[in-house]
Amino acid sequence: MKVVHILHELKYSGAEIMYVDAASVFQSLGCELSVVATAPNLGEFASKFKNARYTVFHKKIPKRIAIIKRMVYYYSFIKFLKLNQFEVVHNHSSGTYWGMALCAKLASIRSVHTFHNVFPTSWYSRWYHIWLRWSAKNLLNCRFQTISDSVYQNERTTFFNNTTLINNWYGNNRFYPAKVGEKNLVRKKLGIAEDTLVLISVGGCSHIKRHSDIIRALPQIIEKYPNTVYLHLGEGEDLCEEEILAKELNVTQYIRFVGNQNNVRNFLIASDIYIMPSKFEGISLTTIEAMACNIPTILYDVPGLRDFNIKQKNALLIKEDVDALTYSVDKLYKNNLLKEEIANKAKTFVDEKYNMEANAKCINKLYNKK
Repeated sequence: MKVVHILHELKYSGAEIMYVDAASVFQSLGCELSVVATAPNLGEFASKFKNARYTVFHKKIPKRIAIIKRMVYYYSFIKFLKLNQFEVVHNHSSGTYWGMALCAKLASIRSVHTFHNVFPTSWYSRWYHIWLRWSAKNLLNCRFQTISDSVYQNERTTFFNNTTLINNWYGNNRFYPAKVGEKNLVRKKLGIAEDTLVLISVGGCSHIKRHSDIIRALPQIIEKYPNTVYLHLGEGEDLCEEEILAKELNVTQYIRFVGNQNNVRNFLIASDIYIMPSKFEGISLTTIEAMACNIPTILYDVPGLRDFNIKQKNALLIKEDVDALTYSVDKLYKNNLLKEEIANKAKTFVDEKYNMEANAKCINKLYNKK
């Protein structure tokens, strides 16, 4: 089966990482994989797709306001689908799913769209998005998939859209707990002392991720634990603002802005606490990866993060508040029993719910669904 994934820019992000990780699973099920980037830039993650034996295409899509250009683009895209004899279009870009479903319909092939987040909508645009979903599903035969309980419920309650829930997954060949002595060995390589409190966040720098809350919490944390290091992994539009904030609060020397990293696990297993203070998520892949490495986590109680604690306490789920974050870091760090209990429960939870082979096979069944 020839499957083409549609993404915006190919970058270090959840969907890209997942589908590269699971490439061998899909290929073992008989899928021949391709990916199309529709952004102005192809993206730095393109090489990872190529290494995973995807055929990579870059087809920049015109802006929505350029209606005629978009129509010409979709006409050429239909020809592209037919020429390459694709059998399934799997779209991941929220701005193109209706147009890609139309292209698939006119090319007489199947289409799937994945909703990856719980993006808010205004009252006046809500009905437009409801119509887009209804028409894509009922007129263009697009199949809708959601990646988490929060996204599934958001689609049902906000857009009256019933979807197929298939959870995200993580690469268990890349993320697993530290072996005996490995944590201290990695810390030594990173130049971090054994008695240091190490906090970590992983993800793009944006107002949604709110790394600024961790930076604002640092002065109080450092006052109690002078040997503190905050490992800040990721890049993005708000990085400069975060660096400026760190200077203003005089905590720059306690933060390592290390950007995107190939071996995220090394940084995770060197850490004591993983923190995710997002405004909302679809489901946080980096949180799943931290839990898979047996790192206790502190999460804001928001859609996509509260999913981790639906049935049991797999993380400290706290209100969206810097003081609450400061208090929770102290509470978790000094309580070894609590750290161990949360981390062990979370590890079992993610291994079962976010299993790569099982969930990728469910996606493949969706491709073949009549």
